[in-house]
Amino acid sequence: MKTGRSLWMLAVVALVLVAMYVPILVGGYGPRLGLDLQGGISVTLQALGEADGAKMEKAAEIVRRRVNALGLTEPVVAPQGNNRVLVQIPGEQDPDRVLKIIGSTAQLQFREVLEIIYPGSENYETTEVTAVNPDDPEAYQALKDQEIVLEKEGKNGERLKVRLGPTRLTGDIIDTADAAVDQERGGYKIVFQLTSEAAPEFATLTKELLGKQLAIVLDYNLESFPTVQSEITDGRGEITGDFTREEARDLALVLKMGALPVEFDPNPLVENVSATLGRDSLRRGLIAGLVGLVLVAVFMLAVYRLLGIVTCFSLVFFGLLMFGIISLLGRYLHWSLTLAGIAGVVVSIGISADSSVVFFERLKEEVREGKSVRSSADRAYRSAFRTIVAADAATFITAFILWILAMGPVKGFAFTLGLATLLDVFISYFFTHHAVSLLSRLKAYNRPRLVGVGKEVLGGEG
Repeated sequence: MKTGRSLWMLAVVALVLVAMYVPILVGGYGPRLGLDLQGGISVTLQALGEADGAKMEKAAEIVRRRVNALGLTEPVVAPQGNNRVLVQIPGEQDPDRVLKIIGSTAQLQFREVLEIIYPGSENYETTEVTAVNPDDPEAYQALKDQEIVLEKEGKNGERLKVRLGPTRLTGDIIDTADAAVDQERGGYKIVFQLTSEAAPEFATLTKELLGKQLAIVLDYNLESFPTVQSEITDGRGEITGDFTREEARDLALVLKMGALPVEFDPNPLVENVSATLGRDSLRRGLIAGLVGLVLVAVFMLAVYRLLGIVTCFSLVFFGLLMFGIISLLGRYLHWSLTLAGIAGVVVSIGISADSSVVFFERLKEEVREGKSVRSSADRAYRSAFRTIVAADAATFITAFILWILAMGPVKGFAFTLGLATLLDVFISYFFTHHAVSLLSRLKAYNRPRLVGVGKEVLGGEG
């Protein structure tokens, strides 16, 4: 092969690296680490009752918008099967408020007030407050269609018992909601606007309850029960209560982002991954990769002598390209590197070395027949490249199928493994072949013993 063509091919590798690392260095980008590598919080929301894939997709989207609205760093929100939603928030150190937002079912209900029972009333002691047990899904959901009794603190601090009729409307009729200062009572309130479709329905309800009280119930907490003074036709309403500024803002956020299409267990599975554990996982992963890299380099140098130097450089370029792609994917596509992804990278070190082995073994066969390294390099590569492409194609197909079918961290493993096979073909074609072709022009590379061929060479050095 002509020297000029080989130099151009090596220049392609250099240009790709420059194009990749200029934005990385200028922008200070790095890999976006997953939950298991930097710590954080993982929440699994379990649906109560019947659910399906479509509902869980919608629920995941609503939870995702809620979490994103809080400005949290790169959350992962994904449905898991037909009845769960997984929420992972890497790097979160103060999860209490987040849990309140993403775990809140925010089931807003409008109910007619049937009776207000004051302390000292004849039936006050005999009236039982409705027990709300989220651990019993059927009973919990049945409450929507039943009369219930909830407690509410009165103006004088007394505990009122309020009998409420079945649910008339739910929170999915809300279009927008915002926190506002309650000028009349002090503190904060939530003002909301109904959807255009729901406004007539709400107008009908308020017309029916004119002069009566309409209770606003949020997750079976009685927030307020204002008297309907007039028919509300503009679709606007408000929720009053003893809200702090932050509580009002968070509640408005939940309502504005939409009611969840399914009810979730109010006690979600919460797993905290400490930052220390994440750093330890990252350290162990990097050590595993470094040890694997060193051992492969030592092996290649021991078996293929000077040719092993080419493999060492190809592994360096492989590592630079892999790091650069992962950094850019994290920056622009929000792809996170997990511990499983690191495992895929470590395994791919062997894949990259395998391609060199295939090429060098074919080259050594040519040299054993008495040919020079220089005259054998191109012919050996043409033969070896077909094997390299076939092997990488088989690995890529396997990784792709695994990526399609797998869930969670396994997808990270499949992704890095598949990416490694593509990089291996690129490096093999643009670097390994042409680096050997150029080096074969040196005298040292035309001594069979220095490329791993010893006494067996026909007419060789012995």
